[in-house]
Amino acid sequence: MIVLEDLIRSGPSKGLIALMVITCGFTVANVYLNQTLLVDMAKTFDSTVAEIGGVTTLTQVGYAIGNLLLVPLGDMFERRRMIVFLLLAVSLSLLSAALSSSLTWLIVSHFAIGITTIIPQLIVPLAASMANDRNRGKLLGTVAIGLVCGILGARIVSGIVDSIWGWRVMYWISFGFMLLLTLLIRFRLPQSQGETALPYRQLLLSLGPLFVKQKALQSACLSQGMVFGSFSVFFTTIGFLLQSPPYEYGSAVVGLVGLVGIGGAVATPLIGLIIDRKGAALANKICMLAAMASFLISAVAANWLPGLIGSALLLTVSTQANQVACQAKIFELSAAARSRLNGLYMVFTFIGGALGSYVGVWAWSNWQWSGVCVVGLIMVFVGMSTSAGIKNVNHTKIERMKNTNANS
Repeated sequence: MIVLEDLIRSGPSKGLIALMVITCGFTVANVYLNQTLLVDMAKTFDSTVAEIGGVTTLTQVGYAIGNLLLVPLGDMFERRRMIVFLLLAVSLSLLSAALSSSLTWLIVSHFAIGITTIIPQLIVPLAASMANDRNRGKLLGTVAIGLVCGILGARIVSGIVDSIWGWRVMYWISFGFMLLLTLLIRFRLPQSQGETALPYRQLLLSLGPLFVKQKALQSACLSQGMVFGSFSVFFTTIGFLLQSPPYEYGSAVVGLVGLVGIGGAVATPLIGLIIDRKGAALANKICMLAAMASFLISAVAANWLPGLIGSALLLTVSTQANQVACQAKIFELSAAARSRLNGLYMVFTFIGGALGSYVGVWAWSNWQWSGVCVVGLIMVFVGMSTSAGIKNVNHTKIERMKNTNANS
């Protein structure tokens, strides 16, 4: 039997790291499958752009609720058992989406998908527990490769599958992969006991004081919430732009546009090394500037596909790299509360994502692509204003490391 304590001493094997990366990628993809499929879903149910936008928005709202109510349980219960249960639950949700016969049914199914697809947010704190302060950023950056590939792969694969077999088949395929992952996790992931004896009610009640007390957590939540919101603004509406004049591409091409964002899979380990060596403040600043540059490029290059591809790359890299920077910082605050810290963090991240999806569709409906870019820029600017808290805490860490080195 594999137990977490043995891994902390020896370090996780390459096979175990690969399993965590794959699981994060395939599960997080469930949240993003619908973004490339929205146009064909709207045709199936004869709905408007605003109505079908509820699919994306409610998926992310569900994800935020799942992070608030379920992720904190990782501090109480054995994580492997929780992950197996959630994999079975999201399998049923995907099955429901595949069988949807009305728009309401489809939206409710996606809300359930969002709530149950919080598995990466149990795996990330588990990965953080396997590392020490010197290599935690690197390990988190490596695990984040799965998140980047899952987000991008969801759009690419769903676009291709939709163009050949229709959008429902994509949900059947994902359903099969979730069942396969259930078996792999059951027999390969180590056991890890919870680190708190608080009952569930008190565990949830502790979230408020934890958020109020930790200024670094507040800064990380607002920073990534706004950046991820801008990410949702862009990718929720890019399909509408590319399927309208002058482009008029199909869903397969729309999905392939996101392929360039695979650069984020390279950027996350690199940002992890920057975090370990220079701290989260520098990483956060780089990510914010890159996200702002992406919207400036896309505003100018609305009718130039290479420019849009370049902006998609910058935005994907900056969003995922900023997530690694923020998570590395909050995991330093308390080892016993990592699931709660990560749950709170992801709640704000996906509230930002849901807000971005909503205002993105609203901006497109009223002002087309120029409105989308303005909204994205505003969200990134708001996120930049929260970076000071991350910087101040990072300086504290540097001073502590200097004192430790001086005493040794």
